[in-house]
Amino acid sequence: MCSKIDPVQIDLVARSALQSWTSLQLSIQHGFIEGNSQEKFSDLLDDLKYLCQEGRDQHEIEELLESAAYHDFNFIDEDMSFKDLAKAIVTCIRELQTGDLNQVVSKHFPSAKDALVKSVKGEDRTVLVEEGEALSEMIGEASIQEECSESVHSKKEKQEPIIDEDGFQLVQRRKKR
Repeated sequence: MCSKIDPVQIDLVARSALQSWTSLQLSIQHGFIEGNSQEKFSDLLDDLKYLCQEGRDQHEIEELLESAAYHDFNFIDEDMSFKDLAKAIVTCIRELQTGDLNQVVSKHFPSAKDALVKSVKGEDRTVLVEEGEALSEMIGEASIQEECSESVHSKKEKQEPIIDEDGFQLVQRRKKR
């Protein structure tokens, strides 16, 4: 599968994939990891590149990602995003044989565009994904903006609690907008 692809391209695909994995980035940002997080990230990256260069299938990549999430980065990937990530990696590598690196990586890992640009320029390749950016990619830009605007409005129109004669706070219905 990967024999025609340059190892540098495989490195960029693997790095972009890991940097676009929200659960992994949150685990690193919030310090869920025991030990050196950069070393563990580097080890995972090396293992992923090896599997890609050897032409391993999606199932083996899934096993690597799931194991790393649980054992190295101390999180349980309940939404099974590691399966989606493995599928995107395999698809991306297949498409690299016929397509342009920038387009293929940007298509499959949109939140890793900054990492790709920096790595092509020779700068530091580690880019942390912002929580809001990653969520907007997963849920969609419109729904997050709606939730944010609703929370801003609800803060402005906060209802005062009603206390009865015994000192208990009464439950109130929300005001309609």
